Amino acid sequence: MFAEKYGKDSIFSFNRENWDYGQIKQTIFSGGFFVTNKLVILYGIPLDTEKSNAIKAEEIEKLTEDIMNSSLPSEVLITCVSYKPDKRGRFYKRFDNLDKENPSQKIIKSFVPLKDYEVSNFVAQESKDLNLDSKVVQALIQKVWNDQFRLESEIDKLRYRKQYYNEEITPKVVDDVCFGMIEEDIFQLLDLALTDPKSATKFVQWLQDDGLDRNAVNGSFARWLRNYLLVLDYTDHWITDSKQIASELKQNPWSIINIMKKISLLKEKRNLIETLFKSIVDIDYDIKNGNAYPESYFFTIKKVILQN
Repeated sequence: MFAEKYGKDSIFSFNRENWDYGQIKQTIFSGGFFVTNKLVILYGIPLDTEKSNAIKAEEIEKLTEDIMNSSLPSEVLITCVSYKPDKRGRFYKRFDNLDKENPSQKIIKSFVPLKDYEVSNFVAQESKDLNLDSKVVQALIQKVWNDQFRLESEIDKLRYRKQYYNEEITPKVVDDVCFGMIEEDIFQLLDLALTDPKSATKFVQWLQDDGLDRNAVNGSFARWLRNYLLVLDYTDHWITDSKQIASELKQNPWSIINIMKKISLLKEKRNLIETLFKSIVDIDYDIKNGNAYPESYFFTIKKVILQN
């Protein structure tokens, strides 16, 4: 309804993949040249205990201060989405108390997840221009799960892939292009490995204890380490345009833009990235050939992170 009335350009959505505190603040508090009314969707607020939607607590605290202590523009509508909100936080308690004071105009609303057949129907409807067959639809649902916003976002990536590369959308393309639950974990691990080695090793242990499939973890981890190295190679040759790099690597532009945002850190930690990539390729080969125990995979990651 909002898009129909004010246009799609009036809707701004921020999640773990594109979270940028400065950009969010500017979107909320600054006027736009081409849009007046805005719908700003913030995923991960209030603090979400569902790891696939979690934003760092300090980022949430900064934004909470801005939202709660400032006069919000009347033309801006903010919607916060938290799958499993931490009800102990200030943000949640503030609006929970307002709901108790005025129960006829509730601010906090709960929604029941879609049933399996409803998710399939939703994907089929959103992707009808792509003519995805049932195997592709199920591959997308299996990877992304039932989050409607994330499904829409991944369908847009597939649409971009088909439009610019004239490529048939297959289950393999879904696996290569779309971000699933494991990718979310890998992004968090990569960020921690580059900035907080001790926390990174704890997170690796959590991945192991959580029983995630080692092959799936290795495939995603190796893919993103390789992307980091490829982007570093482009910048070594003075190629820094995100769209050009995305086009040549056949990646979604957002992925490359997010990598370029931390390119200085990646250059500083290049040795770690190269060593991690080589180490997980080698240990995976040894495990598959019976020369190492499967448990040694996660131990190798922790060892490399701490040593570099």
